[in-house]
Amino acid sequence: MMNQERGGLPAHIGVAADERRASDRVSGPFDAWRTGVLETPVRLYDISLGGCFVNAMHEQEKGVVVTLKIEMPKEGWLELTAETLYRRPGFGFAVRFVDMSDETRQRLSRALAVIAGC
Repeated sequence: MMNQERGGLPAHIGVAADERRASDRVSGPFDAWRTGVLETPVRLYDISLGGCFVNAMHEQEKGVVVTLKIEMPKEGWLELTAETLYRRPGFGFAVRFVDMSDETRQRLSRALAVIAGC
């Protein structure tokens, strides 16, 4: 029998536990772009001040830094640098936001409050 974590996923997938989340999440989905050599459309779920889940069919290794552009209500486009935390093959990967400026953090916080109806 395989060693499993919560949700029946194999332990090597490295699912982040709820108790490690420091920020409230907003479900989504949200349209965004992964930028780099090519801009690739992606769909985000469970976004918070700390990170989000990127729905993508391609494999993404843990620890890779990516840039995401997200259009948020009343705040416009936000460009966020993120680092991959874990992947769920066939579904996508989770990221945490890194190197976020105070201004970007405030804008993201305001946008999430609007979405959550606060």
